[in-house]
Amino acid sequence: MCGIIGIIRRGNGDLVPELRGALGRLAHRGPDDNGVWRSTTIHNGSAFNVGLGHVRLSIIDLSSKGRQPMVDSNGAVITYNGEIYNYLELRQELKSLAHEFKTDTDTEVILAAYRQWGESCVKRFVGMWALAIWDGRQLFLSRDRLGKKPLYLYQDATAGLLAFASEIKGLRGVSGVPWQPHERTVFRFLAYAEMEREGRTFYEGIRELPPGTCLRYVPGAEELKPIRYWTLSDKQYDVDDREAVAKTSELLHESIRLRLRSDAPLGLSLSGGLDSTLLLSLLNESGIDKPPVFSAGYEEPGYSETRYIDIATGQLSCEPSAAVSDASPFKKDFEPLIYHLDQPSKLPGPYSLWRVAEIAGNRVKVLIDGQGADELAGGYMYYLPVSWSDATLWQKIYQCPDLFLTILGNRHVLSQYSLSLIWERVTGKVNRKRQLPLKPKWASEFSDVRPTWEESGDLNSTLRRSVTHNSLPALLRYGDRVNMAFGVENRCPFLDHRLIEYVSALPSHMKIRGGTTKWIFREVADGRIPKAILKRRLKMGFPTPLGVWLRKELPEVARQWLDNYRVLPFFDRWIDVDEVYNLLDEHISGKADHQALLWRLLSVGAWLKTSGIE
Repeated sequence: MCGIIGIIRRGNGDLVPELRGALGRLAHRGPDDNGVWRSTTIHNGSAFNVGLGHVRLSIIDLSSKGRQPMVDSNGAVITYNGEIYNYLELRQELKSLAHEFKTDTDTEVILAAYRQWGESCVKRFVGMWALAIWDGRQLFLSRDRLGKKPLYLYQDATAGLLAFASEIKGLRGVSGVPWQPHERTVFRFLAYAEMEREGRTFYEGIRELPPGTCLRYVPGAEELKPIRYWTLSDKQYDVDDREAVAKTSELLHESIRLRLRSDAPLGLSLSGGLDSTLLLSLLNESGIDKPPVFSAGYEEPGYSETRYIDIATGQLSCEPSAAVSDASPFKKDFEPLIYHLDQPSKLPGPYSLWRVAEIAGNRVKVLIDGQGADELAGGYMYYLPVSWSDATLWQKIYQCPDLFLTILGNRHVLSQYSLSLIWERVTGKVNRKRQLPLKPKWASEFSDVRPTWEESGDLNSTLRRSVTHNSLPALLRYGDRVNMAFGVENRCPFLDHRLIEYVSALPSHMKIRGGTTKWIFREVADGRIPKAILKRRLKMGFPTPLGVWLRKELPEVARQWLDNYRVLPFFDRWIDVDEVYNLLDEHISGKADHQALLWRLLSVGAWLKTSGIE
């Protein structure tokens, strides 16, 4: 896990100061080493400067031989962020094809694979990556299938400029890159709690290279045309329960085996839920005795998973560490969290991830976590209405008691959301009477914007959209930014593309049965994890008690934040701050629960402030 930057610009200027400035803003991603490389090239009679930069978090081959940008014997140079987990197998295959290696890194394997198989080499990779290879004629960019590793682009064809970076903040200060908000994305977020769409970001002109794509860029090219090399298909397998469970277990074991490859200390993020507890059990089965595990929790009722964490750590082999948080550290962490996210977040859950990463960063460099299982196999409450609509009348009658028990078990979680919001998501329709503290003149510019949750479909198609578009991309972004803020690489065994492809193609009844979510993974976990966790119906998903804090410890702090944000020109243009104060007063008094909306508004203000947008 590292940070990368690249600039290609027409002309003869020196790119090194800009590269160094960008690397300074990405230093948290790679505290172990850094480097820059530059060259010049001539295309169609014009001179172009080419510069690549890298900050390194050393995970494989900790020696200085792994320094990047790395140049091979043919002059191709790479800057790369991620891990190719099957690099040892690829290395052996490439050796049999007469390739020689001077390091033990996966970086050198990528260069050899590119030399041997060209751009199709990425189809052979099992892992997570965002990489750039300059071969002397063109730039080759690629991003992993699920978009685990980030890559952001800006192009100005007229100026002959292309710039890219692991985080958007890396592009700030690159000459020619604008630093303005993309207001349509901001409106979608404020009105519907939705994130970017179609590769756009919260920044004007800065786009995300889509997951599962590659890009060839010749200096001076008029436009960028990503080429898709991977798509999650809509095929469905006709298999029985026994075969499905056995194959899923086999794929998950293989995923764990590869993701344990590390020359740096490794640990596990443990929430007390099914997914992370299953991973802890599989780590033990893989021979990892007493791995360090890290958890975060709160004292407030309805926000603590301590009971389940204690059960998991008591019955499985591990060395637990936990951060029990209150409002005090949140006051100082809120704006740094948003700074590292590079954008607002729709819920305060990333703060729990932040606390886990903070304590993990003091002991390990690699953190295994359970991200992805919920989107893949229907772990969230909002999948239940879709599953219910798919069921026949007899299935509904038979499954009704199980569904009722699941809803009852999640009543504390549901209480954190307004009834109007829950009703919107259940029906898939916007409440036309909803009131938002947005300036009417500004909001009227986006009257055509509709939320994606108005899209309908069966359970399997809904889950596929969650994996590739609606839910998982935002969670992967949070996981990457928060962990990298503390120099920690997070690895997600449930996101091995072979496991994703297989489970996605299983019939929907192997994901949700009545009120039983993630049925397929519960079957894999049966006999491996404590029964209390296997059978638990509560799905918390790293909740943060912001609503409680806003009523008790944070009222004055929240007002101070709003006072600071209202002087920001864009915040004042978008948001009716006086109405926000009224919402805050209603929330504090207990007349209404506005925590989700207040979080969005505050995180927009913190984003504008910490990003330096003016």
